[in-house]
Formats: sequence, structure tokens, C-alpha cells
Amino acid sequence: MAHYNNNSNRILQAVLTDEKLIEFGEYNPADYQSLDEALVSDNLVVNTVARIINEVNEESSPREIYNMVTTYLKNNI
Repeated sequence: MAHYNNNSNRILQAVLTDEKLIEFGEYNPADYQSLDEALVSDNLVVNTVARIINEVNEESSPREIYNMVTTYLKNNI
């Protein structure tokens, strides 16, 4: 098992190891050991999860997070 150096990385791994999310996003969770790696991922699912975690860490409001995710997805789907 990978070593997670902070809470954000542990949360990222907890979310990315969800079997249904892996199937939907077609990614390997082992490829993303840190939030920084996930934030630059070309995988839409991985990057979106990382952005949400990052925004929560920045103490963004739920509305700000929703707007960021919506904009990101509209621009990248």
C-alpha cells in the first residue's frame, strides 16, 4: 500500500479506489498517489475529484465548488 503523507492524499485514494468510479473513469488509482498528480491528470474523473478535494481544502463554499465543477465539466466534455 502506498504511503499517504497528508489527509488530502488519503481522501483522494479513498475516493479513487471506488470500483464503480474506476469502471466509469477507466483509470488506475495506483497512478495517482498525490493530489498534485491528480490535479494535472488528463482523466476527467480523476481531475474532477482532485479539484473538489482541493477546493474543500481551500475552504471554498459549496456553491463555489459546484460552479467550478460545472464549468470544468462543460469545458472538457
